[in-house]
Order: sequence, then structure tokens, then C-alpha cells
Amino acid sequence: MLIEKKFTYNNLLNILVMCIPLSLIIGNLATNLNIILICLLGALNYKLEIFKINTKKYQYLIYAFFSYLILITLFQNIPNLHDDILYKSHIIKSFLFLRYLIFFLVLNKLVEKNHLNIKLFYISCSFLVLVIGFDIFLQATFNKNLLGQASNASHHSSFFGSELIAGGYIQKFSLLLIVFIITYFLKNKVNFYSLILFIIFFILIVLTGNRMPLLLYAASIFAFYILQKKIKESLFFLILCSALVFGLLKYYEGVPTQGGSSHIHKNFSDTPLFYISVKLANFINSSKLILNKSVDLIKSDDADKFSKPDVDEYLLHFNTGFEIWKKNKIFGSGLKSFRLKCSYDPGQTCNTHPHNYTIELLVDTGLIGLTLIYLIFIFCFFDYLKFYINSLNLRLITLPFFLITCLEFFPLRSSGSFFTTSNATVIFLMLALTIGFSHSKKN
Repeated sequence: MLIEKKFTYNNLLNILVMCIPLSLIIGNLATNLNIILICLLGALNYKLEIFKINTKKYQYLIYAFFSYLILITLFQNIPNLHDDILYKSHIIKSFLFLRYLIFFLVLNKLVEKNHLNIKLFYISCSFLVLVIGFDIFLQATFNKNLLGQASNASHHSSFFGSELIAGGYIQKFSLLLIVFIITYFLKNKVNFYSLILFIIFFILIVLTGNRMPLLLYAASIFAFYILQKKIKESLFFLILCSALVFGLLKYYEGVPTQGGSSHIHKNFSDTPLFYISVKLANFINSSKLILNKSVDLIKSDDADKFSKPDVDEYLLHFNTGFEIWKKNKIFGSGLKSFRLKCSYDPGQTCNTHPHNYTIELLVDTGLIGLTLIYLIFIFCFFDYLKFYINSLNLRLITLPFFLITCLEFFPLRSSGSFFTTSNATVIFLMLALTIGFSHSKKN
């Protein structure tokens, strides 16, 4: 009887949810397998009830988004099936992407039914982010991590190897670790010790060489303190982080390459705390010049490498995405269409995606798809703020999910592809849990 009680559907689902942070480290195969198991167990546990969301606006919008994604991909790709095998592949992938709809519904139902063991998930995230953080420290110090892997070019990528996403992993899951410590060990006191933890993970993200996660992390901690009504702490955090970054840049400026030390200066020579604002300002002020400027794209000996003089690489991707979107503004061109529609025309380039979620959604699903998914986020944003104001005992423990969701949907950030396994997993995980918490009736 005891064994039967332990191996219930709810317990197994919680174990699988707990394994999500680990599967993201192992790779796409483990992540996809985990998601499929969550979907299957969720369907067995909740049966047809899984397709019903208590808050109808989310039910209509989430179904509309996934249905539209499939329909527009079919419409845009079927006429071209004879031209390229990628068109058939994209149709198949649009149907396979439905796993994230079921994944979203299962997680939402877990919270709605009060079946989610949030403490178990917090413990998993806390342990793994500590391991990743320690591994990055070793890699930055000795140029080898626990598995003997050396630094990747100008980044310390830990167990992720060639995927330079260690900074993004810490940016997201370290929030859960810190809130876990504040909740269970500091008795909900956001004090000096919590500030020290924030600074430690800030430095670890600096060591990864990932600039955008560093900016997002600083923004999330600033928002965390604001929502906790800790204005002085938020300002002190930003000032201290600025001093740390500029100090590290100054210190490593003349340090010769040894054990990866000079990587810090190489990656953050654009001063990360205002890197994006500078690029954005330049883009706004000189966008017409950039878009109209003829850019010589000289093919190198390596067929996959092109030189793009005087133009920032991200701006080329963004501009290419906008040019593709302008050809089909309302409906979009279907799933993963950027690689099919891009060109090496002046001021443009080619890649698998435009390195921005908003632009990618515009390219693939047009204004209709972008509106549907962002309506879900906007409703989620205001529903959670209402919940946060009215809830006292759940506000801190649920806050990281809200902050991560907001940063994932921040439209001006550079990013990977919205539709890749790791990114889609994080997006729909955080979105489902935030929506579920916003309408939870129980503790």
C-alpha cells in the first residue's frame, strides 16, 4: 500500500517536473523525452479534463495560437513541397510542437488542482544551479570544469559545451535558488545575505561571457527588490554591479590570455550594463542609414562564414527579419520560415532564426500569431500583479516564475529561437506556472 501511494500519477508527474532543469542540461533528447512523459502521464491522470482551463480567456487564446501556427505553416508550405525537403520538415514540426500545448495544459492543471510540489521543484533547481555555478568557477579558474572540458572560445559554458547558454541557465534558475533560501532559511527576510547571493550569481554570469543574460539578470533583481518595496537595496545592487563589471574590465584589460582570464574583458568590452541601450540607441538613430546602406558580404573560404563590415550582426538579423515580415505582415510565412525566406541582399543576412522572439513570431505567424501569444502574456502579467497584491503567503515563492516569464517575453532582447526545445520548454513552463499561481485558490 505504501509503494502504491508513492507511485501515484501526481507523484510521478512531480518527479518529471523536478527533472526539467536537469534535462535542459543533458540536452534536447532528454528534454523532449521528459516533456513527452509529462504529457502522457498528465493525459492519463486528468483525462479529458486536461483540455479545460478554468480561466476561459487563456483556453481560447492558447488553442487559437497553436491551431493558427499549424494552419499557417500548412498553407505556406504545402505549395512548395516539391522544392525543398525543409518545407515538409516544417509541416511535421508544426504538429510536433503541439507537445508544448499539452505540456502547458498539464502544468496548469497541476497547479489548479493543487497537485504541484513546488518545494521539490525548488530543491531541484537550487541544487543544479549550484553545480553549474561551481563548475563555471572551476572552468574560469583552471580552464577545465568537473568533466575536464576546457572553456569554449571566449565563453565558460560548463556542461553545455558548444552551446553558450550557461549564463542564461544561471539567470533563470538562480532566482529560484535565492528565493528558496530566503523562504526556508531566512524566514522570508530579504536582507544583506540575499544581496550577497545575488552578487555571487551576477559574477558567475559575468564569467560565462553571456552579455544578454547578465542584463536580464540585473533587470530581474532590480524588479525583485522593487516588488519587495526595497528601493534602497535595488539601487545599491545596480551600483555595486556596475562597479564590479567596470572593475573586472579594468583589471583584465591588460591581463594576457591564461586560463581564460582575458575572456572577461573580450566579451564585456562593450560594458554590459548599457550594451543593449547603446545598440538600441544606435539602431533608432541610424536605422535608415543601416537599412539603406549597401553592405558587402564577402564569402570567406569557410562556406558558413561571411564578413559583415561596419554593421552589427544582430542588427543584420533583425533587419532581415523585418524585411521578410513586411512581405506577409498579417499572416506570416509559417513555422521556421526565416531560413527559407532570408537572403544575402544588402543590409541582410541568413541564419536559422532572427535572434529575437518578437521578430521571429512576426516572421512565422504574422501579426495574428504575435497578438495571440502576447495577449496570453499581457493577461498573465496583470493577473499575476493582482494576485501579488492580494496574496501574502504565496507572493515570494511564486515571484521568480513571474519575473522569468516577463524577461522571456521582453520584446527588445536578443535571444535564441522561440521554437527550439530548450527555449520553448522554459517559456511554456514559466507561463503555465505563473498563470496557474495567479488563479490558485489554495496554498
